[in-house]
Amino acid sequence: MTVCMDPGLLEDRGSDALMEALGSMECKYCITPQILPCSITWKRNMPDSLSVTDGSPLKAEEEDEVLVLVEPWDFLKRLFSLMQSGSNVPLWSGPDLTQILPLNCLEGDSTKAYSLVVIGLDAYQWYNQHQERQQVLIPEDQGRREDPSPQLSVTQQEIEEALVMLQLWGNTGVLFLDTWQEFSQHVSVMTKAIAKRPYKKQLGTLPFSFCTDGGWSSGVRVEKDGTGLREAWRKQLQQFNRVSCAMAEAIAAAYPSPSLLLQAYEKCSTKKERLLLLSDIQVKTEENGKERQIGPDLSRRVYLCMASTNPDLVLDISA
Repeated sequence: MTVCMDPGLLEDRGSDALMEALGSMECKYCITPQILPCSITWKRNMPDSLSVTDGSPLKAEEEDEVLVLVEPWDFLKRLFSLMQSGSNVPLWSGPDLTQILPLNCLEGDSTKAYSLVVIGLDAYQWYNQHQERQQVLIPEDQGRREDPSPQLSVTQQEIEEALVMLQLWGNTGVLFLDTWQEFSQHVSVMTKAIAKRPYKKQLGTLPFSFCTDGGWSSGVRVEKDGTGLREAWRKQLQQFNRVSCAMAEAIAAAYPSPSLLLQAYEKCSTKKERLLLLSDIQVKTEENGKERQIGPDLSRRVYLCMASTNPDLVLDISA
């Protein structure tokens, strides 16, 4: 995985934080001109052919994500232009997003996933509003500055409306950050997520991917000699809604395996006995150490799960 950065990003003195973050990740990065100024893209080395062998040539494929850094003044200027032209656009035609986005390919057939980042918008607006208040106090004959740029009058509500418009019509998100440190952390998180995507995609195609050994915090390793079977049974009981670890442990202690529970159900003479078989099992609560019973609701749900042949049966009617 290689992070490709436009040279325009390095013109800001805060870019040192980004370089340090990428260096700490021990990932490859390169500084090369991008199609979009001040943007970041990602490339992954893939086999050049279907047959993968040692020493086979690799080709760099560009990922779909594109992260674009936009200056606060530029963002407000484009937003103001969009507002000025929006009143003359029919509702069914949609807005011209090229007025607010620093790119022209969003409304085409591009498969790229664009996201914008604006650093220091709040500080920029506060500074300019403070400057406006100072200028008001200066008499005109003492060289008062000309009227401020009209884009500085953009309100928070108008910004939020523009964000919704970008998301709905351009499938583009905008992230507002205060510092370059936050921007560096965001780039690091995106880099890790993009790097892990093929693994997660392959993991989702495996049968019973939710039970991967060592890959999931709730997964349980079962040895050939049966070690771990009781823990797997307890984890399975915890999949029921509103079942704590203590409740699952109490049931597993009374019936250490599903087969033993099925045998207990077979010994019951009536269906009512089966439904209430687990209801009297005592559970010690974690809060105060007092004991309480499993109760008829969970007992009923466990029995229906173990005995029913209907795959569409709703076990928890209160969910």
